[in-house]
Amino acid sequence: MDREARTFRHDAARHIGDRTGTAIRYTPDLRRRAVRIARRRRRAGVAVAAIARDLGLRPDALRLWLQTPPTRPQLRRVAVTATPETTAPRDGLSVLVTPQGVRVDGLDLATLVTLLRGLA
Repeated sequence: MDREARTFRHDAARHIGDRTGTAIRYTPDLRRRAVRIARRRRRAGVAVAAIARDLGLRPDALRLWLQTPPTRPQLRRVAVTATPETTAPRDGLSVLVTPQGVRVDGLDLATLVTLLRGLA
């Protein structure tokens, strides 16, 4: 084990304290250092499991950190238009607006009840 790995292991142990299992959360700085060490040693042909063992990490965690970060999804422009709100249904017709934003209007009460029963 080289000096850099020993230093990392010491710093990580000091950060972790007595936490175990899923309670361990490494700082971004520790993750970057582990990835830098691991990439250098991977170029030299060392297995990820051996590197993780030297660093005192779980091999699965180190493999995850070594993966290229996922690209952020690209935002796309959408047209937003305002629709006038009707205060009350006209001519005794009902309006239904679901929490998902689906709007059904223009149905009489009997047809609306039939629709709701069919959806249930």
